[in-house]
Amino acid sequence: MSKIKYTTKELKRPDRFREFLADSLEGLSEHFNKILIGIGVIVVGLLGICFASSQQEEKDLLANEQFRKAVESYNSGEMETSLSQLQTLREEHPKANVSSLALYQMGMINYQLGNHEEAIKHLEFFLDEGPEDDIFRDGANVVIGLSNFKLEKWDKSIEYFSEVDGNTSPYYVQARRHLSLVYEKTGEPEKAEKIRKETPSETVR
Repeated sequence: MSKIKYTTKELKRPDRFREFLADSLEGLSEHFNKILIGIGVIVVGLLGICFASSQQEEKDLLANEQFRKAVESYNSGEMETSLSQLQTLREEHPKANVSSLALYQMGMINYQLGNHEEAIKHLEFFLDEGPEDDIFRDGANVVIGLSNFKLEKWDKSIEYFSEVDGNTSPYYVQARRHLSLVYEKTGEPEKAEKIRKETPSETVR
């Protein structure tokens, strides 16, 4: 077998594998730094999300406690105190889940106190927030309708009573009966009579 001969120049040349390995390690080192930075950014972002989430959960708990105290005040007959507590809740925790319900309760309390303009304002804000619960939405529409009825704003009263559509709602009969009363007030007895005939004596559940 013939021997492989190398020249002096070839013997001094670096091994190709070593050249490749050296180049690869150098490239990996550069990319490794970029990867570390990228992972660091992701980790910081996730930690920020977790922190924000825990902070919001803590705020929700505080808001729930404030709402509970406001309901206690209401049940004790301290309606003005309840209103003040609900207002504080809205100001301190506007993003809390219970904040929207606070608006609803403020509207209902104001109606009971005869503050019809305030009742309308709070309940319209509540509706603007897009409540998903049909019962709360229908309740708000009825009380806005009643408040406008008390203020003799007949067109607005008709508008909100008409929003309660569908006899499965527990507020349906009340809304229809008051709607017929509005038409009596506006001199439209035919419409009033038609609504009375179409309205069931009690809600269908």
